[in-house]
Amino acid sequence: MILLYFLKKVDIFKELDDVQLEQISAGCREKEYQINHRLFTEGENADRVWVVMDGQVDLRFDLPGRPTSEENTIFSITAGNTLGWSSFVLPFQYKLSAYCATQSCKILQIDKEFLLGLFEKDNRMGYRVISNLTGVASTHFHRLQNSATGPPAAQVKVIVHMATCGIAAGARELMTAAVEELSQADRQDIKVVTSGCIGRCESEPNVTVEISGEETVVYQKMTPDKFRQVFKQHILGGEIQDAFRLT
Repeated sequence: MILLYFLKKVDIFKELDDVQLEQISAGCREKEYQINHRLFTEGENADRVWVVMDGQVDLRFDLPGRPTSEENTIFSITAGNTLGWSSFVLPFQYKLSAYCATQSCKILQIDKEFLLGLFEKDNRMGYRVISNLTGVASTHFHRLQNSATGPPAAQVKVIVHMATCGIAAGARELMTAAVEELSQADRQDIKVVTSGCIGRCESEPNVTVEISGEETVVYQKMTPDKFRQVFKQHILGGEIQDAFRLT
């Protein structure tokens, strides 16, 4: 039942009924990845659809002979959104590499052949999923086009410090709130990452906000509600929240 509720919110499964979603759920496999683990590599055979359940996945271009970097990120995919639409487009190869960008990522994998089998039996399901998938691909294309031709946007990095002391103080809940806010904001220039302790254990959980061209701000004793305020007022609105600032 929990999986069915989640599938209703997935971008490519919108407008499917409960019976259709139950059929799709039978082919879902749940996997978990840790930060910087690679889901798939550019050029690999695209044979499945990937749905982000929790966390954030970055689509990056890999440079030969160099380690992956968040600076190479083209898109960030958050909960309820899909990767792997290349499975349905010739030449059926992934165009970018995918990496877990948060402390952990929970992913649903669905084999392409399983979905195609369902589509053969239920043409309406197939039409709706492919139509939704086309919309997702179009959105990605326009984002890439805008980033290439438009003026450069300020790069924002939100660092949730998740050492043992931070986790004990509630950093995991902050990470969940950060990913949720990022998903709702739909801002491709904002990256949410994790890091270790800053040496101020008594002020945990700490969150660092880095906005290009502006001063770095560290917030202390964060709660999910405080973080949401920081996200809306500082990250989106440009107003530093001095009441939460680490001094």
